[in-house]
Amino acid sequence: TIIAFVFIPSMGGGRSSGQAPVFGSWGGKQIKYTADSYFANQVSQINDYLKQQGLSEQNFQLYAYQVWRMAFQSAAIRTAIIATVQDAGFRVTERGVDSSIAKDQTFFEDGAFSLAKYNKTPMATKLAIRARTKEDLFVQRYYEDLYTISPSTAELAFVASMAKPQRKIEYVSVPLSSYPETEVASWVKANAELFSSLSLSRITVTSSESDAKKIRQQILDNKLSFEDAAKSHSQDAYADKGGDAGQVFFYSFQDDFSNKDDAKAVSALPKGELSQVYSLGGKTWAFFRLNQDMKPADLNSKAVLDEARAYIESKERGTLETWALAQAAKLVGGRDLNSFRRSAKAAGYTVSSAGPYIINLGNPTFYAYNQQIPLLSSPGASKDPALSSAETDEAFMTSLFSTAKGSVAKPLVMGDAVIVFAVTDDTEGTDDDAAMVKFAYPYFFQQSLDGQTRDILLKSDKFEDKFSDTFFKIFSTPAQAKGNSGSSQSAPAQETPSEAPKS
Repeated sequence: TIIAFVFIPSMGGGRSSGQAPVFGSWGGKQIKYTADSYFANQVSQINDYLKQQGLSEQNFQLYAYQVWRMAFQSAAIRTAIIATVQDAGFRVTERGVDSSIAKDQTFFEDGAFSLAKYNKTPMATKLAIRARTKEDLFVQRYYEDLYTISPSTAELAFVASMAKPQRKIEYVSVPLSSYPETEVASWVKANAELFSSLSLSRITVTSSESDAKKIRQQILDNKLSFEDAAKSHSQDAYADKGGDAGQVFFYSFQDDFSNKDDAKAVSALPKGELSQVYSLGGKTWAFFRLNQDMKPADLNSKAVLDEARAYIESKERGTLETWALAQAAKLVGGRDLNSFRRSAKAAGYTVSSAGPYIINLGNPTFYAYNQQIPLLSSPGASKDPALSSAETDEAFMTSLFSTAKGSVAKPLVMGDAVIVFAVTDDTEGTDDDAAMVKFAYPYFFQQSLDGQTRDILLKSDKFEDKFSDTFFKIFSTPAQAKGNSGSSQSAPAQETPSEAPKS
């Protein structure tokens, strides 16, 4: 960690030139990593922050990428803010810089500014502090202006009013997992080919199509057995087994092919015959041998039915939703609460209750006192997994607050279930609830405005992002750096916490 976070960057990423690595620019101003720079400071702060949050360093390169990427973006935003404030005409006077330096803790002794300590400080250090202080004043002006922007009185009243209407519901949940075995069996019967089974061997080649054809021809000419060719030339998990891929369902086998007709052609081969060489995409070619003729699906086999259920759940979700919506629709009946209860009881469903809910789509939050605070505190969140997405589901919230008390709403797909509900109570929240929202909303408003502004800056045409190229030159071996150079697609997926340290 010491080498990766300190020494390598200070040596210019391990390059002999000794130049500070450049990660990008904003408006032509380069964003470099140098000792004691804002960028370096952010790397240290974010590294400490992520450790406190418990982020694992097990995959070091991914961890380092996250830290450095966040630090780079923070440095880019700071550079953009300074340039934007300068372009707006704001100027910092030398007297203003002097006044700020007099408040710098670096030069304090016994709780006050020490001229003696200041004079003993090396000139290079004093100049660096002066330059940083001047930049800080531009950033300070940006935030002073930002935090003077406030929501209008009408906007405050509108948001506060969202905490007032409170609705309770009674509902029935039809889980997609309750799709009956009889329906699975019927679906398998209509799609039997997918669950036919093949016992086959394969040889996979990633060098070229011509190489694959040469290996195939050697087998046909009896110069190599299939098994020896697989052990010597195949580049897949079955090579050590002589190419034996065991028994697979046809649907799984055809997933390897970009052209599904090629999979059908292989499955139709006589036992023991070699297939042609097929392109599997991604510079991969393969040819196959059936060790047994393809077996039709056993419609009475529990293993086949279990496999079919797993297939439907992962690839035919619409089939499950259509069935569950049809079951839920039977409970709507006369669209009133009493008939809903009778229909649910007759169908064997349990009617549950939830709420109260308020108009709180997405559960917006803001950051204060080192924690995420909800803008609108929902008075009655449900612990039922079927309703876990209620406050982020626009269709649910719209239906909930547009359905009259005592009426039944249309069934909705929510997560892994279909929900049908009736509104049982419609009351008004207290003035205290609305007052709390009025108090909190300006903080939420300013943080949202800051976030939107930062997003705009990072999407500006003035911003040049060369982060990935530079990062992989620093953190990769020479061979890896050569392979990654010029390709930002090699970057690990970024997982940024909802809040990180800000200047």
